Amino acid sequence: MGSAADNYARNAKWAKPMPGYQTTLDPAREMQFREWVAKNGVPFDPNEANADYDMRGYWQDMLAGRAGGTQVNANDGLPHYPDTYKTPYHQSFSNESRYALPNAPHWANDHQLVDSNGVVVFDERPAKRKH
Repeated sequence: MGSAADNYARNAKWAKPMPGYQTTLDPAREMQFREWVAKNGVPFDPNEANADYDMRGYWQDMLAGRAGGTQVNANDGLPHYPDTYKTPYHQSFSNESRYALPNAPHWANDHQLVDSNGVVVFDERPAKRKH
C-alpha cells in the first residue's frame, strides 16, 4: 500500500482541483460525527489532514438517506464504503468518486482499476507469493 502522498502524486491528474477533499461540518455536527466514528469503530482518523476518504461526507449523506451502505470486500475481507467518497489520497481512487474527473481510472473487473489506455494502475487483490 502506498503512502497518501504517493497515492496523491499518482491520482492528482484525475482529481478535480480543489483546496480540500473533506466535507466541513459545523461544530455540533462534527461532535456527532466523531461520536459516530468512535461508537461504531469506523476505521477513520478524524484528525488526519489528508484523509483518503471523505467519511464526513459519507456520514452526512447516510443520515440524509443518500449514501449506499458498507459491504465486505471480497478481495480483502474488510468493510468497504462506497467509492463516491474516496479522495485522491486513496490507493483505489476511481471515476466513481465525487472528487474525480470523468477520465479517472475505472473498475475493469472486481479488483483492478485501469486508466483510459487500459493500463492497470491499481490491483486490489493481494500479490500471490512465489514459492
